[in-house]
Amino acid sequence: MTLLPMAKYHGCGNDFLLLRKEAVQGIDLARLIPAACHRQTGAGADGFILAGQPPLEMIYYNSDGSPAPMCGNGIRCFARFCWEEGLVTSRSFPVLTGDGVKEVEITGLDPFEARISMGRPDDRPQAVGIGGDTPLWDYPLTVMDRQVTLCTLFMATVHTVWLVEDAFDDRLLPLAEAIHRHPFFPRKTNLNLVQVIDRNTLRMRTWERGAGLTLACGTGACAAALVARRKGLCGPKIAVELPLGRLTITIDPDETVRMAGPACPIWKGEYCYDC
Repeated sequence: MTLLPMAKYHGCGNDFLLLRKEAVQGIDLARLIPAACHRQTGAGADGFILAGQPPLEMIYYNSDGSPAPMCGNGIRCFARFCWEEGLVTSRSFPVLTGDGVKEVEITGLDPFEARISMGRPDDRPQAVGIGGDTPLWDYPLTVMDRQVTLCTLFMATVHTVWLVEDAFDDRLLPLAEAIHRHPFFPRKTNLNLVQVIDRNTLRMRTWERGAGLTLACGTGACAAALVARRKGLCGPKIAVELPLGRLTITIDPDETVRMAGPACPIWKGEYCYDC
């Protein structure tokens, strides 16, 4: 049995296990991550994050052990973990991720809030793993004998936005799950159910690759805000309401996206891993 120093945080209900990269040296991550993230027999989480340095690096995995470039709620939890662990001393710092360097600013400590410069979207089909010149904006897709209209882009990871009348309607979840694994997406996609409340507010739920239905998705909120902004449905500063919280998304004229929101600790201790 191995005792791993570990912490658990959440961002608007999206929860993560965090630990230093050196703590897992010699451990098979393909076995460890699904075991640790299991809701019944492990510590339970949507994602698994390693902190490496130097340079300060966020290495992200979905709960099934599959790697992902980035996670919006995860990077805010990572920022708080690094601050509380003494891995950073400045409230502004760069973080190397699978989607490049992200600039982090801790804007509040009590309550904790972090603002992240998330970069710009990539609309190329290749960026989401689709070949050719396949259109990814307002395209039709038939799922479970129903035709839906979708928008797909790469915003720190692959996201598809489906504008719906009620994002919290559970009857849409089977369709969301089916879209996320549709053969149209060779690498699967994160599917965001997005409802426009007014020009300043969206409501959203996400079916995530490698994790299933989650309570929040930061990169998904960025993608949702971008789509709504491009369609003229919202202004440049948008509140995205999630089942357990709210994120604020700001879109610059050049489509650089900034995300702000909370990160909360749940516990810190040791995880007993029977490897």
